[in-house]
Amino acid sequence: MTYNFRRDRVQLQQVTANLILNAIEAMSSDQKEARELSIRIEQGRAHGGLLIEVRDSGPGIDPGNLEQVFEPFYTTKASGIRMGLSICRSIIGAHGGRLWADANEPRGAVFQFTLPRTENGFPEYLRAEAKVRRSPPKGPHAGA
Repeated sequence: MTYNFRRDRVQLQQVTANLILNAIEAMSSDQKEARELSIRIEQGRAHGGLLIEVRDSGPGIDPGNLEQVFEPFYTTKASGIRMGLSICRSIIGAHGGRLWADANEPRGAVFQFTLPRTENGFPEYLRAEAKVRRSPPKGPHAGA
């Protein structure tokens, strides 16, 4: 079966790059243990859509802060704009998906997001938006 996943590639690349860079930064502390980063893409299991996972072996996230990390200006890092994960969640939500964090056992964090599959590759809101743009102009200046 072929899946069609047309989305805003630039935005999805930004989300993926942000999650990967966060994982690399988390592992850059003075860890004496092996550093592991894995990226997994699974097709069809997440309600017929895509599941993308970024897993690291950094210090992880306190279980009580798993939702808080997506709030604007919340950070566990010394630098950064503190908006990255909030923006990532907004982008994934705008594409009809979901982004969440969890603990990676035995250490580290795992960030996962889903993107739904649609019949023609676009979520309903994008199909409606495209129809509006193609509508002929109306009003007194329509033919001008």
